[in-house]
Formats: sequence, structure tokens, C-alpha cells
Amino acid sequence: MLYLNTELHNCNAAQLHELLPQLPLWRRQQAMRYRHLQGQRECVLSYLELCRGLREEYGILSPPDFEYDLHGKPSLAGFPHIFFSISHCARAVGCLLADVPCGLDIECVRPLRPSLVRHTMNEEEQQAIFSDSQPDLAFIRLWTQKEAVLKLKGTGIAGGLKESLSPASLSHISLYTVVDSRSGIVVTTATRSRKQSL
Repeated sequence: MLYLNTELHNCNAAQLHELLPQLPLWRRQQAMRYRHLQGQRECVLSYLELCRGLREEYGILSPPDFEYDLHGKPSLAGFPHIFFSISHCARAVGCLLADVPCGLDIECVRPLRPSLVRHTMNEEEQQAIFSDSQPDLAFIRLWTQKEAVLKLKGTGIAGGLKESLSPASLSHISLYTVVDSRSGIVVTTATRSRKQSL
């Protein structure tokens, strides 16, 4: 289940300060490490989307704590059967909850940087992007798919960014991408099949 908040602009500094007591101390400290309001807001609101999802889907009322694996992938302390992925950008925050490994990426559509395309995409993907009538959108769509897959696997970009969407890499993984033109964001979810996750 995806929980998404695209109303970040409505949360000013005073409102953010009122939300902080809803977070455990470690998450408040994490949020306050950001020097600017935008980073603080994304950190706080993404965690609150996780809390909302856990409350509505599982009846979990207490603020969750995180555990981390060797690659830094977080999991829910005390709830090994619940998988989640958090993502945020300047215009939206979200949390994906599932009973199988999952990954979520949210990105704002922004002007294309050809050097970044060449650095992150394989030749076939580069050709598709540069020949698209909306190359900036084509790039962000592929980028969110790559990020979602790598977050599901817990490897980060070290897990083979250019080949992360190859048939072998996507075996037993379902991708779903939505372009929200009103908000100017692209959202991709990646979930592992139940059969493979057993």
C-alpha cells in the first residue's frame, strides 16, 4: 500500500515544529541535522506517512524504530514480516508498505542533464531518452524505476545502476510507475513476488 503526501508546501516552519513531538527522539534528531526547512520537512513528513500506513494497515500505534542491515537498508524493529520503503523529493513524500520486499522512489521532473544520462543509463536507455519527445520525463521515469529496484534489493547504486532494469535484474520483481503531471512528480514502486520472497 502506498501512502503519499503531495502537500509539502502547506507545511511551514511553525507547523513543522508542532509535528516534531509525534516523532521519537532519534528521528527528531535526524530531521534537525538538515540545515534547511525543506530537508527537515521531508524527513519529518515521510516518517509520518510511515506511521500513518502502519496505523491504518496493521493497527500499530507506537512510533516505529529502525534496524539497518550491512548495506544500510532499514527495516522495522520488532516487525520482520512488514517491509517498507520511504522516499521524498521537493514536492512529495511517500511510504510503501508490503508483506514482501519493496522499493519506492519519488522524483520531481526537472531539466535533463545529458552527462547524468550517460553516467547512469545503458546505451539502449540513452537512445530511448534522447529520442523521446519528452526526454526529461523519460529520464526521470527510468531513474525512479532503477532507484526503486535497488532500494528493494537494498544495494543502493553500487548494485549495478546501468543494468538494474535488465530482465535478469527484474526477475520476480513488479514495477509500477505513475507520472503525476499536476504535481510534476514521478512515482515508481517495486515489489518482489510472494513466490520468490518465501
